[in-house]
Amino acid sequence: MGPVEGPALVFWPGLNPWGALQLVEVGPLLAERGIHVLACEPPLDLGAPDAYLPTRLAQLIADSAPERFVFMGHSWGGSIGVHLAARHPDRVGGLVLLDGGHVDFPSEQSRDELAARFEADQAGFAFDSWDDWWVWVRTRVSSWRPSLEPRYGEAAMHEVDGQVVPRASARVAAWARWGVHAEPPTSAHPCIECPVLLLLSRSGEEPASLQAEIHRLDAGHDLFEDAPHETVRLVAEWLARLPREG
Repeated sequence: MGPVEGPALVFWPGLNPWGALQLVEVGPLLAERGIHVLACEPPLDLGAPDAYLPTRLAQLIADSAPERFVFMGHSWGGSIGVHLAARHPDRVGGLVLLDGGHVDFPSEQSRDELAARFEADQAGFAFDSWDDWWVWVRTRVSSWRPSLEPRYGEAAMHEVDGQVVPRASARVAAWARWGVHAEPPTSAHPCIECPVLLLLSRSGEEPASLQAEIHRLDAGHDLFEDAPHETVRLVAEWLARLPREG
């Protein structure tokens, strides 16, 4: 969305059942500022655990993205983004990290143990009706508004055996989470050459090894949900200050 002649901003979401729809509200706001927004939809099942290593996913982005672009990733997406920028300095003109990609997340569990835990947790994340689901959503979101409804609707959840459950695969989520442990974001930080914008949540940890312009927002981990207009403003203003190609 947005004008094709505008700066290309490629987005990868966070790792949750409704992450793929994170741009449903803020995408149009970015487009209004003249930004050409391209959203990546994380693959549901690539068939092999190693396919979800951040470097492998970064290559998927490089294979399909414009020749020159800025990458923006939330949480898990940020962890992919730092590897993308480190491996493709000629392609990535800037990196926007939304409360992710700036610190490591080690795991004491094996990949199989993590998958078993994720599957057990998701099995318990079920609702007896859509009404019950929407009550949970409105209780969870700090500032509920109708524009968020598509994020949490039938694209994220569906009915199975009389219960409303996530469409996302818990096993794939575990593979992706373990991948961030196996290929830590900080290992890529020394190789990043492009400008970096890091937007932190109110409790986000400060980076120790990343050179970036840093802003802390009065928001939870999902910056788009809690502070959409402030996040869009900071991203758009930073993009406008990037050196123009050519």
